[in-house]
Amino acid sequence: MTLFRSCLLAIATTLAASSLAAHADTFNFTVNGSAGGFSGSGVLTTTLDQSGNYLITGIAGTGVTGIIPPGGFNNNDNLLFPSSTPLLDSQGFSFSAADGPDQFNVNIFNNGTGYFAFFRDEDAFTATLPVTLDVSSSPSAVPEPSTLFLMGTGLLGAAAAFRKKISA
Repeated sequence: MTLFRSCLLAIATTLAASSLAAHADTFNFTVNGSAGGFSGSGVLTTTLDQSGNYLITGIAGTGVTGIIPPGGFNNNDNLLFPSSTPLLDSQGFSFSAADGPDQFNVNIFNNGTGYFAFFRDEDAFTATLPVTLDVSSSPSAVPEPSTLFLMGTGLLGAAAAFRKKISA
């Protein structure tokens, strides 16, 4: 194999490997307590796992302080099923939140009859409320034209330098 073909193979392998990097999807969510007293919205960051499920890895929203890892609160698994009904299973997803000085953990789940929010605050007070949950996919990020231009000119420059070296 010539040196030129080896370089092209290395470049193609690098580009293919970079496209296999972890793919993250984001989903907008809204939760409203049907009994009142609880509502919120934000963005869920997910990764697609080997089983075709979306694992929630991050959360952002007003008052939200962070995602709780799977198994960390109320037996949560943090799985989201955006293309099926229900969107969540009985373990649901959990996050920590604050409302002024009050800190609490929340688990949003589906028990087969509907969606619920289980709360526990810093005083160990707990409550379970029926909620509505709406989830919609966020627009996917579009690669920046300047980044693609920079990568393309770098590859052209490398090819020109290589060609000049071979012809010399």
